[in-house]
Amino acid sequence: MLKNVMKNPHKVLPQLLAAVVGSWGFFCTGVVRGWSSPGIPSLNATKNFDIEASDIAWIASMPPLCALVGALLISYPLQHFGRRKTLIGLCPPFFIGFLLMGLAFFGRHKAMLYVGRLMTGLVNGALTPSSQIYISECSSPRIRGTLSSLTASALAMGILVSYIIGAFVDWWILSLILTIFPLMLLTGMIFVPETPIWLISHKREDEARCALQRLRGKRTNIDAEFLRIQENQAKNKDKKHKIQPKELLKGSVLKPLSISLGIMFFQQFTGINAMVFYTVSIFKSAGSSIDGRYATIIIGFVQLIATAASGFFVDRYGRRILLLGSAAIVSCSLASMGAFFYMQAQWGPALATEKLGWLPLLSLVVFFIAYSGGYSNVPFILMGELFPSRYRSILGPLSSSFNLCCTFIVVRSFPVMQISMEKYGAFWFFMCCTMLGIVFVYFLLPETKGKTLEDIEKIFSKKYNADGTLKTPEVQPDNYSDGKTASIGSSGIQMKPTRSSLRQQKSNSNDSVALESGNGITTLAVNPIIDSDDEKEDDGSLVTAPNGH
Repeated sequence: MLKNVMKNPHKVLPQLLAAVVGSWGFFCTGVVRGWSSPGIPSLNATKNFDIEASDIAWIASMPPLCALVGALLISYPLQHFGRRKTLIGLCPPFFIGFLLMGLAFFGRHKAMLYVGRLMTGLVNGALTPSSQIYISECSSPRIRGTLSSLTASALAMGILVSYIIGAFVDWWILSLILTIFPLMLLTGMIFVPETPIWLISHKREDEARCALQRLRGKRTNIDAEFLRIQENQAKNKDKKHKIQPKELLKGSVLKPLSISLGIMFFQQFTGINAMVFYTVSIFKSAGSSIDGRYATIIIGFVQLIATAASGFFVDRYGRRILLLGSAAIVSCSLASMGAFFYMQAQWGPALATEKLGWLPLLSLVVFFIAYSGGYSNVPFILMGELFPSRYRSILGPLSSSFNLCCTFIVVRSFPVMQISMEKYGAFWFFMCCTMLGIVFVYFLLPETKGKTLEDIEKIFSKKYNADGTLKTPEVQPDNYSDGKTASIGSSGIQMKPTRSSLRQQKSNSNDSVALESGNGITTLAVNPIIDSDDEKEDDGSLVTAPNGH
C-alpha cells in the first residue's frame, strides 16, 4: 500500500480518502460495541434512577439484536438512494441515540437508555454492509483488499476508544462524548463521491464518469475502466422489474452468498465474542492482578495493531492465505486454552495456576493477534467483493445480518456451554469449528486478490471458465446412418465426421473460432445466445455465423 502511494500518489490518495471516510462507519460500530464493557459497570455504580438488573442485561444485549433488523432494512436505501446518501442518512439517528443515552442521567428514566440503545443498535447493523460496499465499489482492484481492510482496523479502533474513554469517565459522559463520531462521519461523506458502479447502474453516466475521475485522480485515463464497468452493468440496463426472490436461487448468486455465509459462520465460531466477553475472567484465571478495565485496553491495543498490520498483507498474499494462516494459529491457541482449563479441572485451580498460570494469558494474546491477522477483516472484504453488482445491496446486508445472528448465538450460548461441556469443552468446540473452517476455505473459497469486481462475478457464472475466459462450445458431429456429409448454413463448409478429425480452436480474435476439418481451416464468428429473459442463467451455448471466409 505504501509503495503504491509513493509511486502513484495522485491515483491512490483520492481512493484512500474515500476509504478512510467510509470506514468511519465501522469506527462508529466499534464504539457501540465497546460501550458496554466500561459503561455497564459504571451504570451499576452511579445509577440515579430505578433500573433493575434485568434492565441492565437487556440494555447491554440490545444492540446485537437490533443490528439484525438494521442490516436487513438497509437493503432498500442502498439500492434506491445510493451508498453515499445511505451513509449520510444513518448519521442523525446515530447521533440522537447516543445523545438520549447521555441525557438519561438527567432525565432519570430508563426508557431513554432503551431508546438510545435501540437506535444505535439499528444503525450499527446498517452501517456494516453500507460502509463495506461503498469502499469496495470505490477502490481499484490492485489496492481494494488493503483499502477494504481499513474497516476492520476502524472497528478495532472504535472499540479501543470506548475502552479508553470509559476507563476515566462515567457512562453518561462517555455517551455524550461518543456523539462526536457520527457527526464526523456525516461531515466526511459530504466531501466524497457516490460510487461509479451505482451511478452507472442508475443510468447517470456523466456523474459516474466524474466520480470515477475524482477517485482515480485528475491525470488518470479512466476510459478503459469506465468502459469495463459499463459493459458489466449492460446486462442490467433493460431490467426494469424489481428483483424477484427466485433470482437469488441462481447459481451465480447462491454460490457467492453461500461462501460468504460460511465464512461469516466460521468467523464467529472461532469464539471471538466469547473471548471479548470473558477477557476479565480469563485474566483472573491466569492469576493476573491487572484491573479488568486495563486488561480490556491491553487486548484492544493488541487487536488494533494486529488488524492494522494485516491490511498490508491482504493484497500481497491474498485472502485465502490470510484466512488459512489465521485459522490455523487460532485453532492452536484455542487448544492450549482448553488444555489449561482441562488441567485446572484435573489438578485443581491452585495447582493449575501455579504451574500453568501464564498459559491463558499467552493463549489469549496469540488468539487475538491471529484472529486480527485474517478472520477479523477478510470476511468483510469478501462481503464487498463476491456478490454480483445487481444483487450486492441485498446480499451484503443479508450476510451481515447472518454474522450478527451468529454473534448473538455464541455470546448467549457460551455460559451454557461452560456448564454442559465444561470450560475446556467449550474452547475445544470452538477449536473444532475453526479447523472445519480451514477445510471450507481451502476447498470452496476462490482467490480474489487483484481481480476486478467484474472478473469475480465471472468466477461464479456458467458462461465463463475458472480463469474468467468465455467458454467455447464443443462441436459434436452428427451421426448420419448413411454416411452423408452435413453442411453449416450457407458457408459451404462440409464436415465429414466419419472420416475426418474435427477440432475447434480459439482464433486470435475474441469473437470467432477456427474450425479444422478435412477441407481446411475456416473462421466463424461466435455470438453468445442471449435469452430474452436476462435473469435466467446462460447455459454457455453459442451460435456460429459465417464471416465471409
